[in-house]
Amino acid sequence: MNAGMKVLLTENLKELKLSTMIRDLNSHLRQARQDKLGYDEFLLNLTEVEVQVRKENGYKRRLREARFPLLKPLETFKFEATPDLDVRLIKELSACEYINRSQNIIFLGKSGTGKTHLATALGMEACREGIRTRFVTGCGLVNELIEARDEKVLGRVIKRYAGYGLLIVDELGYVPFSQEGAELLFQVLGGCPRID
Repeated sequence: MNAGMKVLLTENLKELKLSTMIRDLNSHLRQARQDKLGYDEFLLNLTEVEVQVRKENGYKRRLREARFPLLKPLETFKFEATPDLDVRLIKELSACEYINRSQNIIFLGKSGTGKTHLATALGMEACREGIRTRFVTGCGLVNELIEARDEKVLGRVIKRYAGYGLLIVDELGYVPFSQEGAELLFQVLGGCPRID
């Protein structure tokens, strides 16, 4: 590739916001010459890296947006500590099909049994699948809704929560809500799949 063509290609990649391809262009050109790759293989190799980086960046962005208190993946859950837990069901849930079917999940159990860990792990899997996720405590959500109502932005906040593909409401039922708080919470919970 001559210098003028390379400059034009780099400009086109900038215009298309393909930053990883710009960064890796020289190494891919060198590799293509060395391995005598055809145009199709060269282009495939160059685009595969861009696609992979975008997937990883999207996953990281969704994890940040979810606001998990701690990142606890499923691989770190100690299933042997909870022998009554259906491991097969949890692994099945990690495929996120329940979200597509608009089904809800409720984890019940004593404090310290891993409910938050499992909810977080399933939320992380949803993020990996490209699903916008939000983790919030029941009390935190009710407080946010009451503040939003007082500031006359309740509709906007409810719409934001409705935009998540998965809403994880932790510690629901630990703290009793006022009638008003419960009604506001119901407005949100009526609109999207969730893990309680």
